[in-house]
Amino acid sequence: MMASAHVMQILAWSLLHFLWQGAAIAALAAAVMYVFRKPATRYLVGVGALVLMLASFAVTFTLISGASGTAGVSTAGMPGVALEATPYIAGAVGPAAPAVSSLDPAGADFLWIARGWLLGVFGFALRIACGLLVLEHLRRKDLVALPAPLVEKFRALQQRIGIRRAIGYCECRLLGVPAVIGFFRPIVLLPMRALTGLTPEQLEAVIAHELGHIKRFDVAVNLFQVVAETLFFFHPAVWWLNKRIRADREDCCDDVAVEACGGTVGYARALATMDTWRGVPDFAMAATGSPVAARVARLLGVRQSNSGERAAGVVTASLVLATALIAGAVSIGVANPALAQNANSSFQTLIAQADAPPVPAVAPPPPPEAVVPVAPPVPPVAPALAPEVPAAPEPAVPAQPAVPAKPAKEAKPPREAKPAREPRAAREQKVEREERVEREERVEREERIELDDKRTSAGSFIRDMKSVGLDNLDVDQLIALKTQGVTPDFVREMRGTGLNPDVNLIIAMKVHGVTPDYVKEVRALGFKPDASEVIAMKNQGVTAEYVRGMRDLGVNPDVGEFISMKIQGVNPEYVRQIRSAGFAPDNQQLIAMKVHDVTPEYRKTLEAAGYKLDVPDVIAAKVMGITPEFIEKVRASGFKNMSIDKLIQLKNANIL
Repeated sequence: MMASAHVMQILAWSLLHFLWQGAAIAALAAAVMYVFRKPATRYLVGVGALVLMLASFAVTFTLISGASGTAGVSTAGMPGVALEATPYIAGAVGPAAPAVSSLDPAGADFLWIARGWLLGVFGFALRIACGLLVLEHLRRKDLVALPAPLVEKFRALQQRIGIRRAIGYCECRLLGVPAVIGFFRPIVLLPMRALTGLTPEQLEAVIAHELGHIKRFDVAVNLFQVVAETLFFFHPAVWWLNKRIRADREDCCDDVAVEACGGTVGYARALATMDTWRGVPDFAMAATGSPVAARVARLLGVRQSNSGERAAGVVTASLVLATALIAGAVSIGVANPALAQNANSSFQTLIAQADAPPVPAVAPPPPPEAVVPVAPPVPPVAPALAPEVPAAPEPAVPAQPAVPAKPAKEAKPPREAKPAREPRAAREQKVEREERVEREERVEREERIELDDKRTSAGSFIRDMKSVGLDNLDVDQLIALKTQGVTPDFVREMRGTGLNPDVNLIIAMKVHGVTPDYVKEVRALGFKPDASEVIAMKNQGVTAEYVRGMRDLGVNPDVGEFISMKIQGVNPEYVRQIRSAGFAPDNQQLIAMKVHDVTPEYRKTLEAAGYKLDVPDVIAAKVMGITPEFIEKVRASGFKNMSIDKLIQLKNANIL
């Protein structure tokens, strides 16, 4: 019992230390993510920070466990703190009481922290167990095999991306969007809505996105994130870091899809369409795993002016990091123990000085006076005088005749001094500098005017959206509305057709080119589709001519069946061919026959082998790969007069 309480106390201290450790690691990760904007780099930084969090908790628990073997739990909870008792003072009146640290937790009961943590971990572990059970149920119960040509197309895409693993492709009726489950045996799940609501190019790009999750081992990383959330459910930094990792992961897979398939605009439209579907179980990698509006804006190259948010994020990260470091310094005893030790040593020094015998004070002798040597006087030295030499007599010069003096010329007035000219290079530099200053001022004025125009335009756009009832829009929705050119008139006209779409559906309708005239045309045919069905009809090219052509042949399906027929290539010509072969399928059977490539020639080959089948049997035989060659092989093995059901059983059992 004591050992159990001992471990729980260590666990409680480790959890308390993780509060500042997790905050510091998350703040550092945020700073690095601020510098590196590439999604792949940010993703690696986030995963590395999450690993570092787990490692810090494990190391802290190990260090405290090792320290508690000698110092006990009370001191082990504060690594690096020396809880020394004050020594006994010799000569004092009795021994002094030992000093007790104010940080000593021995008297406090921290077991409730560990118990609460265990209870929370148990609750989140149940969440993991339920999620895994749901995935296993999907894997075993609700999967339908896809047509072989479609699977071959996906496998060719898989080879193009560079994945050599065996991957399954199935239809799942319980999902709303494509997803990936499984790590050792991954499976790409596709809902019927994706098969019928997306163009072949869009479907290929979405599959490339899911294959990107498999190539990057995102399923395993996501499971690691869930485990971290379970262990550190109490720390907001862990939840923030996981959210950032998941957003960057979807951006990375978007880049994989665009690189493999191209068609950025088409893929962005596919994301906008699937955003209205949703419905994915936990622990499954889906194409709509993060805010879609921001991803669409990134794919389309729309730059979000979030400088204010980024600056606020930097300030917040700096404050969190500083607070975490201060808390860590206090908790591990970097500041307080040093002050305590200095005070203890000073106290002992004062006691030693008090016990020492007094020393008489002696006045120090005065310093000797400095003696400055005096130099002896130097006698003056008289300068040497040179002897005088008599000057030589000058020769006589004969007298010259007097010359009349010329009249003096009139003095010219002095010229004014010209100012010194500047060098040519200096003049050119001065002119260039003035032109540069003028150009910068002009650019600054233009930028200020442009910024004012943008602010005025943004405010006007928000007011316009509010005028048609689109209130409380977030930044991503405003960007998407502005990027796609949604106007108040467009919203009013759409609502005038009888539809009442929300913001996301309005954006999707604009992306897919749904116009009020198209909605009126569809309603004139007798349909009453909702906004999602109108988008799917427009996306798949369901026109009035196509509907009338099918109705002329007596085929009158509902909206969903028309969309499925169009995506699978069921047209009036195919209906005529099937009926000419003697078939009379209903709407669902007609779609299934086209999906599994049932042709009149296939039925004729079975009839030649002695099997005249109805529509369900023909579809089942085609799905299971019953061919005339297989029938001949069965008969050659001695099996005679086998029914189509027995042939299917033999094929399924892989006996022959």
